[in-house]
Amino acid sequence: MAQRREPGILVLAQELASSIEKHVEDREYSPTYLISEIGGKLSRVLIAGVLDQIENRGSEEDPFYTARVIDPNGDYYYLQAGQYNPEGAAALSKLEVGVPVLCVGKVRARTPEDSERTYVSVQPESIRAVTMKEVNHWAVRACDGLMLRIKATKAFDNEEDFGKLKLNDREMDGIKLSREFYQSVALENYQALLYNCLTRLAGGELESPESEFTGEFESAGDNIDAAVQSEKENPETKVETEISKEEKPETEVETEKVTEDKKTDDNESKVMNLIRKMDEGDGIYYDDLGIAISMEGVDGPMLDEVLDSLTDQGLIYQPRFNHYKEA
Repeated sequence: MAQRREPGILVLAQELASSIEKHVEDREYSPTYLISEIGGKLSRVLIAGVLDQIENRGSEEDPFYTARVIDPNGDYYYLQAGQYNPEGAAALSKLEVGVPVLCVGKVRARTPEDSERTYVSVQPESIRAVTMKEVNHWAVRACDGLMLRIKATKAFDNEEDFGKLKLNDREMDGIKLSREFYQSVALENYQALLYNCLTRLAGGELESPESEFTGEFESAGDNIDAAVQSEKENPETKVETEISKEEKPETEVETEKVTEDKKTDDNESKVMNLIRKMDEGDGIYYDDLGIAISMEGVDGPMLDEVLDSLTDQGLIYQPRFNHYKEA
């Protein structure tokens, strides 16, 4: 199987900005990961918000773009793209301040010699203008990931509760590494971040952060109201007890298997339809496919499984590295 790029992890700006510890795995071509305080294992991220500032600090011949994106909670991502990232620089040059955007990019952390502060930025590989509805949909899914990491951090010392979360290998590695790197974490800050972001999405009123952004985020829908109410009533986000398959009737297990198979077929259909729709002749780039399919509720690891399955079935192939085309 061809080497595949790291999936884009959905992360809010506040968690990303606090991710100052680096980790490189003992394997060939390992990227440098940033580990967040609550276990985000970040190399490539998928971020969204409103483009708040953009400036070319270079020249027309040798551009160096810096940009700022404000996420749905009112916090900032900082973007940089220059000569070593011409595609990202070209994409930024076409955007205007005030537009909602989705961006896939690599994370970078820099600590100046004369400072103890670490600056975290994103080098955009793909960035495009979207609707606020898409930004809000992204934000709901980013909050899902944030909630999972909060639960995992709280449950880490309880083997039974930790196991119930059914984390994948990447998520489990991130939690373990965060415990090694960060001796103490103010978990209540991330619980507040989760509550505040959901409240904003639901159209609730909070004390506004200092910001030049004057627009308003649209309501993400009634489902967010329910999530906010649940978080307000249960700030400790209790982990629900799950019934194992061994304890379920055989007919129920069979029904779940049929449902799971149908879900897999549905995801394969979604991916195939997007490849047909977005392919302009040379195949569709993995990151562009990842951004588009995320709006359909398919995350990075799930997309990888679908691509492997479609390849094994002979339905798609890679005309060049990390580009997918219908066979």
